Amino acid sequence: MKSLSKLFRIGCGPSSSHTIAPQNATMSFKSLIKNEKFDYVLVTLYGSLALTGKGHGTNQVIEKTLLPYPCRIIFDTQTISHHPNEMKLSLIKEGTEVFFRIYDSLGGGEIYSPDDSAVDEKDIYPFSSFEEIKSHLHRNGNLDLKDFCLEYENKEIDEYLSKALDIMFSSVEKGLVSEGRIPANNNPRLNIFRNAKAINEKAYSVDDPDMKRLLLITSYAYAVSESSACHEEIVTSPTCGSSGILPAILYYEYHDCQVNRRIIKDSLYTAGIFGNIVKQNASISGAIGGCQAEVGTASSMAAAALSYINGLYLYQIEYAAECAMEHFLGLSCDPVDGYVIIPCIERNGMGALRAYNSYAYAKYISGIKKNQVSFDNVVSAMKMTGDSLASAYKETALGGLAKILKEKQ
Repeated sequence: MKSLSKLFRIGCGPSSSHTIAPQNATMSFKSLIKNEKFDYVLVTLYGSLALTGKGHGTNQVIEKTLLPYPCRIIFDTQTISHHPNEMKLSLIKEGTEVFFRIYDSLGGGEIYSPDDSAVDEKDIYPFSSFEEIKSHLHRNGNLDLKDFCLEYENKEIDEYLSKALDIMFSSVEKGLVSEGRIPANNNPRLNIFRNAKAINEKAYSVDDPDMKRLLLITSYAYAVSESSACHEEIVTSPTCGSSGILPAILYYEYHDCQVNRRIIKDSLYTAGIFGNIVKQNASISGAIGGCQAEVGTASSMAAAALSYINGLYLYQIEYAAECAMEHFLGLSCDPVDGYVIIPCIERNGMGALRAYNSYAYAKYISGIKKNQVSFDNVVSAMKMTGDSLASAYKETALGGLAKILKEKQ
C-alpha cells in the first residue's frame, strides 16, 4: 500500500481520475519533451476519459498544462483500450508521430505508465489486507492505527494530514456561504445551483435534533462536493467525486460536537488505512468499479474515522467500515452528461449519512451479534461486483440516470 499522502491528495475538482491524474500525466510528459522539436502535441483520450472528459473538463486541464505548446485533443470513443482510463500523448512533426507516452488513470489522481516510470508511485506498507494489519497490531500489542501508520510513513505525514484537514474544513466553510450556478458548459439541461447554504440554513430551523444532525451533515457534504463540481480546491478522500463524505463527518464532529481537532486529525490515519486497502485490492475509480468504488469507499472511511473519534474498539471500527461498504455494493457510476453533479452531489450527502448510521450499528449492535463479514470480505465482493458491471455503469454516462435523462430530453 502507498502513503496516505497519495490517498488524500490536495487538488482541484471535479474529478481526480479525469482532471488531477491527466494533469499529472501531462506535466510529466511535458518534462520529457523540453528539448524535442515538433509541431504540436496530440493527446488521445480513451474509455471513460473520452466519454466523460468534456463534462469533467479534462481537455481544459490538458490544454492549460501543456502551454505554451500547441496541442490537439481527440476523444476516441471507438477504440477499445487496455485500460478504461487511458490517455496517449504524442509529438507530431510534419504529420508523423516521433515520440509518445501512454498513461493510465487509476483512480484518486494516481497514474501509471508503462514507459514513463517517473510517475509510478511506490508502496511503503508491506501489507495488503486488513487481516494482515490486525495480525501485526496484535503481535506488537498495539491496536492504534495511527501508531501503525507512523511505523512506515515519513516524518512529514502528520503535518501533511493537518494541512489536508485544514483544506477539508475550508472547503466546507466556503461551500456553506457560496451561491450560484454550478458550471456545466452552459448545458441548459443541467441548470443546477449550489444548495449547501440553503440546506444548512434549513437545519437551524428544525427542532428535532436527529433531523437537524441529518441536515447539517448533508449540508457539509453538499458544500464540498459542490465546490469540487465548481473546480475548486478539495482533498481527495479518496476521490474528487466522493470528496464531500469524510469532510462532512469530520466537520460535524469538530464544529457541532466540539471534538478536539487533534483527535479529528488523528482519525485520518484510520480512515486512510481503510481507503488504502480498497485501493490496493479493488479500486477507488468509478470508471473501474462503479460508484461503489468511490462513494462506498468514502463512506467506509468516514464510518471508520467516526468510530475512532468516538473511542470504539478496533473490531467495531472494522464493523463500521464493512457495514458502510456492504450496503453500497452494486452502486453504478452514471454521471449525467459526464458532469459530477447528478447524481454525485446528492450521493455525497447520502454517503455521509450512511457513514453515521454504520458507526451507530458498530457502536450499539456489534455487541449483540458478531459480524460474519470482514472488511477484506466486502472489498473482495466489491471488486467482484465492479468487474461484473457493464461498462455503461462505469463512469461512461451511457447507462443508468445518464441514459434515462438523456432519453427524456
